[in-house]
Amino acid sequence: MALAVVMAAALAMPLRAQTDPVVMEVGGQPIRQSEFMREFWKSVGENLSRKPGVTAFDKEQALREYAGLYAIFRAKVLDARSMGMDTAADLVAELMRNRAELATPYLMDSSVQSAMLREAYERNHYALHASHILVRVPQGAKPEDTLAAYERALELRKRILDGANFTEVAIGEARRSNPQAQVHANEGELNYFSAFDMVYPFENAAYSMKPGDISEPVRTQYGYHIIKLHDRVPYYGKVTLQHIWYREESRQADIGDAYDRLLSGQPFEIVARQSDDFSTANAGGYLVDASMSQLPHEYVKVLSGLKEGEFSRPFLTRYGWHIVRLVRRDTMPSFEDLLPLYKQRMSRDPQRNLASRRHFAETCRKRYGILDLTQTPVATARGKKGQPVEMRASLDEMLSLLDNSFHGKEWKYKEEDIKDRRPMVSTPVRDYNALDFAHYLATHQGSDRYMPLSALLYERYEDFLDSVSIAYADSQLEKEHPDFAETVEEYRRGLMIFNYNDKMIWTKALVDSVGFRAFYDRESKGKRMSNPDDSLYFWRVRARAVEFHVSDSLCLPPAKAEALLNKALKKNQSSSAMQQALLGKRDRKRCGDDAVAFTSELVEQRNQKLLADDQWQRGVYLSPQGKGYRAVVVLDILEPSLKGPSEARGYYLNAWQNEVERELAEQLREKYQVKVHWDVVGNIKY
Repeated sequence: MALAVVMAAALAMPLRAQTDPVVMEVGGQPIRQSEFMREFWKSVGENLSRKPGVTAFDKEQALREYAGLYAIFRAKVLDARSMGMDTAADLVAELMRNRAELATPYLMDSSVQSAMLREAYERNHYALHASHILVRVPQGAKPEDTLAAYERALELRKRILDGANFTEVAIGEARRSNPQAQVHANEGELNYFSAFDMVYPFENAAYSMKPGDISEPVRTQYGYHIIKLHDRVPYYGKVTLQHIWYREESRQADIGDAYDRLLSGQPFEIVARQSDDFSTANAGGYLVDASMSQLPHEYVKVLSGLKEGEFSRPFLTRYGWHIVRLVRRDTMPSFEDLLPLYKQRMSRDPQRNLASRRHFAETCRKRYGILDLTQTPVATARGKKGQPVEMRASLDEMLSLLDNSFHGKEWKYKEEDIKDRRPMVSTPVRDYNALDFAHYLATHQGSDRYMPLSALLYERYEDFLDSVSIAYADSQLEKEHPDFAETVEEYRRGLMIFNYNDKMIWTKALVDSVGFRAFYDRESKGKRMSNPDDSLYFWRVRARAVEFHVSDSLCLPPAKAEALLNKALKKNQSSSAMQQALLGKRDRKRCGDDAVAFTSELVEQRNQKLLADDQWQRGVYLSPQGKGYRAVVVLDILEPSLKGPSEARGYYLNAWQNEVERELAEQLREKYQVKVHWDVVGNIKY
């Protein structure tokens, strides 16, 4: 038997060498074609293959180039690990944040999630226009206060059904709940909304209604809502439109005239110039890519009945008179196209996640044999053969330690007070007892509604049980989902290599002044001003100049200033000395010491406004400026020259970093004995 196994292994080795040959070796580790091509395809190959006109030669060159880069990349990974970069605290923390986000889709019940995603998509075919009245209920309110709010919501609903105006009732409730708050004439009215725009219970209620319906009280974390649905229109995402707007209701004749001009064939852009919307009037009245929630609900209603290119009849809103023209309307993307966005938005919606999370946790307990060992209503533990498992723990002691401070998120516990340390939850790797549950309670205190402590404790225990179950499933993701493990490893390598490159290349190039100077001396010798590609490395003709500003010509006549400056220039006086000479000759009765200001300039003979074309020579040049004038003294003209190391550092830095990286690559090739099998690379077809 042993001989057969050895012979089978011996026969299998040549077969694998043929079907999955080694492409390269780095640090003694063979990297086979399957692994190499998987990385190449994701990074380069897939996009390259889609390009029109790509040739076999192009594909071969891309493959060979990538092979060289990938070999060094793997060497960098080994070097970074040898330096402990893979376990650095900041890297681990960043990786855990990325991993948690990547894990979210794996830690939901797929059937429940799929149903909710499909529900959101179906709802997103329509947008709703509604108003609501909110009877506020503070988080953690007592049962009697919650009941009182519910009964008030029922009373308000009855008043509306009996004929009271919905908006007036909304205004009254808003004033009652907060007398200091500003109340609007359209209190409670919402713009058009769709799936994910409102909290989930509100959305559920609104989408179950018909226009004109008044809902029963709807409970959310904010309190009880009475919803009135006004309208339901096809959802069209963003629109580009043109509009004409007259603010006053009295301008009905003007909007009628504008409408007649449109009917006669005048372009909308011309008629819109008379619009009171000054931000768009001179731009054809355009509003580009406006979402439904950004537009007045009247606009949405009117636009829903227009085809692209059509304009509406004049209509009146509380803002005045309007005409709108539909230019372009989005179409509803496919479910597949919206799926990534929906998953992202769903992952941030705790109320949508709750049902999926709870169902997934139950599945995990069955799948992994996670047992609830308490005497609680949720305890349904059974052994491997289906027989009941003895409940070995109780929540009674924890309930006795809980008090009303838990509602106010101020509850604390002492470990010595917890005597019952029997297992509460058992997983394949560890048991959890009352100490673990107490810690969970301490970090999950309070509630958005009042509940008796016993009911709240059982609810929190369910949450704790779900968290333990999901945490265990999370710990198994890499084992059970190779694609997930591969993605996490890619993130780890990416973070590690970024830190490695920063330390070994980018930062090193920035701080190695001696190395940069040697690089500059070598590279600058090959630069030629006559070569257009090298022009950035040279200064053109430059002028050293001083710009004087004299605030008032009556304070110091221009002719006198010009004579003083010419004299100072001949003596090569400093800028400060020139300023003092000018101030010494000013009319002291008319102006003070701030009459003459100056700045020193070094300008290049391009992209400058200091000197005119005929002023590029040593001398003094005056020009009027307000009540005064400007005097520019050209001290020197500097001939074209090569920029120095500090002046040209930005231009050389990229090339310098590339050289540092090339030197590092050579060191890594030698250190890790990097060997690429180019014959194998040459035989790869894709």
